[in-house]
Amino acid sequence: MQCLLEARNALVAIEPRLEDPMTAPAKRPEPPVFEPVKQNRNFEVVVQVVREKMMRGELKPGDKLPPERELAKQLDVSRNVVREALRILENAGLVVTRKGAYGGAFVSEGTATQMSQVLSDLIMLNAIKLSDLFEARTLLLEMILDQIKKRGTIPDLTALDANLVETEEAVTARDSARRVAVARDFYHQIAALTGNTALVYTTDAQTELTQTFLQFRIGDMAPEVLLNSRRNFVEHLRAGRVDEAKEELRAHLDRVHTGLWERS
Repeated sequence: MQCLLEARNALVAIEPRLEDPMTAPAKRPEPPVFEPVKQNRNFEVVVQVVREKMMRGELKPGDKLPPERELAKQLDVSRNVVREALRILENAGLVVTRKGAYGGAFVSEGTATQMSQVLSDLIMLNAIKLSDLFEARTLLLEMILDQIKKRGTIPDLTALDANLVETEEAVTARDSARRVAVARDFYHQIAALTGNTALVYTTDAQTELTQTFLQFRIGDMAPEVLLNSRRNFVEHLRAGRVDEAKEELRAHLDRVHTGLWERS
């Protein structure tokens, strides 16, 4: 009898205890079960194949891809799969399509638009604040000027001189669209002085994005204020006064990023 009692007590000890529903912690809901994707995803494989050929240097900017029918035959997929793959590659900025007798799909030369789109999406998702974007832009351009200073030589200012002339013409003509374009080129040419394409594309992307947010405000800056700033900046560089050029650029960017934005 004693053995039976001991065995019963042992079983009770190892049985799972029932939790009091009033005191038990709430159970987390089960994650949703997604339905399997049933559509053919071969186009993703095609996209990856084209990307890999670009990475290996087998496809270079300007190269023309085989015609749609031939590409489908080589890859053993349908033309619809090829068409969807090319659409994705074009949206990614890796391929451009042209119509006509000499048309087709060509490997893109590359632009900063895709970089600026990513940054724009992050801003819309509140992952990046506009103030952080403006500060990063200023810091990047100052770093570029620091690199120029380290070289200890006067850079070739031909492109910036030409940009200054275009800026004067755009301001005189009150051509807002041209003014935006030459402003973008101004920052592009500053970055180009380093010869570093990564800095050029990063600068272009930040400028393009900033202009997107300020496109209705940039015209508020007084023409003479803009022109004087541009002239002072170029002349500081010409005289080897890089620190002064950096101060001039920061003052201008503060007017653009802060003054114009706050008055909007």
